[in-house]
Amino acid sequence: MEEPQAASGARYVVRTERLALAVAAPFIALLATSFIAWGWSRLDALPEWGNLTPPGIVILIGLVAGGMWAYQRRLPLGLLTWAAGAQGAIVLLTTGFIARDPDPLQGLAALGAYALVYATALVLAASLMRHGVSLGMGSVTLFVLTQTMRFPIFEADAEPVLANASLFTLAAAVRATVELVLLVWLGVRFISSPPEERRRWAIASAVLAAAHGALASWEGLVLLNEFSAAAMAAQAARWLGLVGIQLGLAFAVGRLRRAFAHFEVKEADDAPRDPAAPVAEPPRRKRPARRRRGRR
Repeated sequence: MEEPQAASGARYVVRTERLALAVAAPFIALLATSFIAWGWSRLDALPEWGNLTPPGIVILIGLVAGGMWAYQRRLPLGLLTWAAGAQGAIVLLTTGFIARDPDPLQGLAALGAYALVYATALVLAASLMRHGVSLGMGSVTLFVLTQTMRFPIFEADAEPVLANASLFTLAAAVRATVELVLLVWLGVRFISSPPEERRRWAIASAVLAAAHGALASWEGLVLLNEFSAAAMAAQAARWLGLVGIQLGLAFAVGRLRRAFAHFEVKEADDAPRDPAAPVAEPPRRKRPARRRRGRR
C-alpha cells in the first residue's frame, strides 16, 4: 500500500507490511487491560475503580482517541478495527466502573450503555454498506468481538475463593489469546481481500463471534460456583442469541438500504437545478451539404 499523506484530514493508507499490526493493535490493547488487571490484583495496596485499573483506563482512553483519529483520516480499511476498538473501549469504560456492583439498576445502566454504543456501530455499518453489505456486517462483527478480548480474574472475583484460582485465570487468558490470534488472522484477510471475496471472511468472523459463547461459557459459572453442563449450554445459547440479534439487526439494515436504493437514484435525477446556472444548449445538427449539379 502507498505511503500515507501528511495533510490533516487527508486519506490515510496503511502499508501492506504494517496491516497485521494495524488490525491487531486495538484488540491487543483491549486484552492488555485484563492482563494488567491480573497483575494489579496481586498488589492489594494499589487502587482500583470497579473492574478497571489506572493503567487500563489510560489504555482505553488512548484507544478511544485512536478511533477518533482514524475517523478523521476517513476510516480507511486498514484502520477499520480502530473504530471497533474505540467502541469496545467505550463499553469497557462505561461498564467497568459498575462491574462489581450487584445493584440491578446498575446492571440495567450497563446494558443501556452497551445499547447506545451498539447504535453507533450500527450507524457506521449502515454508512459502510454503500460499499457492500459484507463490509458493514464485518464492522459490526468486529465490534461484537471486542467484547471477547477480556477474561475474568478468579483470584479476585470468584465467590467463594477458588482453589488453584490462578490456573483458572491462566486458562481464561489462553482462551482470549487464541481468539485474538484467530481474530487478527481473519481481520487481515477480510480487509486485504477483494470485495467479491470479502463475504466469506465476514461469515468466518461471525462464526468466531458465535463460537465465543461455547469457548467462554465456563468462566462465569466458575465465578458463581454454579458449574454444570446444562448451565454451560444455557450460557452458550444466551451468547449466541445476543450475537444473532446484533448481527441480524445489521443485516436488516443492509436489506433495507438495498430495498430503498432506487430512491437515492431518483432523488439524484430529480434534483432541483440552480436557476442562475447556465444551461448547456444541445448540439445543433448540421445540415447535409447540397450537391451542386454541374452544367451540362
